[in-house]
Amino acid sequence: MSGKSLWGNRVQHFWNEAIRYLRLIGNSGFMFSLYALFLAGGYFYPSFIEWLPASFPVHVVFILLFTYLLTRSPIRTFLKEGDLVFLLPLEKALTSYFRRSIVYSAVMQSVGISVLFLLLGPLFQDRVSTASGYMLTAWLVLLAANFWNNGAKWGETHIRDERSRKRHQWGRAVINLVLTYFLFIDAPLWFTGAVLVIMLCLYVAYYSRIPTQHLLNWELLLSMEAERLSAFYRFVQSFTDVPYVKPSVKRRRVISKLTDRVIWNQHSTYTVLFTKAFIRSGEYFGMYIRLLFAGGLVMYAFPSDWVKIATALLFIYMTGVQLKTLWHHLDTTIWPDLYPTSLKEKERSFQQIVKILLVTQTVMFFFVYWLVGSLYILAVVILLGGIALSLYYPRKGRGRHTTTSH
Repeated sequence: MSGKSLWGNRVQHFWNEAIRYLRLIGNSGFMFSLYALFLAGGYFYPSFIEWLPASFPVHVVFILLFTYLLTRSPIRTFLKEGDLVFLLPLEKALTSYFRRSIVYSAVMQSVGISVLFLLLGPLFQDRVSTASGYMLTAWLVLLAANFWNNGAKWGETHIRDERSRKRHQWGRAVINLVLTYFLFIDAPLWFTGAVLVIMLCLYVAYYSRIPTQHLLNWELLLSMEAERLSAFYRFVQSFTDVPYVKPSVKRRRVISKLTDRVIWNQHSTYTVLFTKAFIRSGEYFGMYIRLLFAGGLVMYAFPSDWVKIATALLFIYMTGVQLKTLWHHLDTTIWPDLYPTSLKEKERSFQQIVKILLVTQTVMFFFVYWLVGSLYILAVVILLGGIALSLYYPRKGRGRHTTTSH
């Protein structure tokens, strides 16, 4: 089997499975919540632009956002664990396979960048440049920079020293920062063009030669692919069971020390396990913080008090949906099965953890509204509505959890 046909089979297999999951997500209530949020955002977008103070650093937001997206450049290779054994001897014959992976990754990221840039288009034309031709130019420059970053990232993956890879990544971040700075301050186009020429020369003279000087770093490529797959399936697991999600673990010593004083006094094994899973797992804690930050930002952005309230309640509900998968987190290990604890204790501990997290988020949104809202009496609506969701939603999934428990 050639590298071209192998890559085609891998991609087809992934998307056949992914489409089935995406259909389930499309029929869920969570997607309806997102649709409602997008419709509300589109309706209030013009009012938001008018309301946004002239002193707000829109240029800085554009620069930092697209610098991050360009520098990140995750590459999908569709490799599997067995490839380290079976494909390693065929490394030289897989040039076409990896070339297609780079192009595929760049195209998929270009789609994401294009959608985001389109959504921010009205803000771009209002605060950066009113010329429609310049917006098209900025979009094309971002796409060109995205392809350059993917090519450079592929060269970096051949470097085995992690510190050296980090230095290369920071170097690309600086280049992307300069490029986006010139792009979003409406500088003369030859400034941006000069940076693009430097990027092209740097790729030809340096990045394109790294793969010829180093062998493939198979372990790194496998870990990158596992990370991308895990991120997708963790998202899918919010709506349906996915049996092969590999969780990532981060120690987070400071937060763990703060919570250890409380959870070890609860006399509940699962209270400790669920709390540790939430704090140390790579998906739950980060998701919780991101939704809290995003909800607060949306509440700050939209002038309507009722939209602020609806946003707060919607993000509390979205957090509850995401936290539902915490129940299955312990299914990947056999040790909890050996503990002399009952299923009722597990349910009680799970519901307690989710309630605490949702109530905490409710209180945070309450204070956000208190700072940015105008009708303070409506803050009580957020408080009461959020507490109602916090008490009701964990019990809503109890029957499903019982049937799927190990």
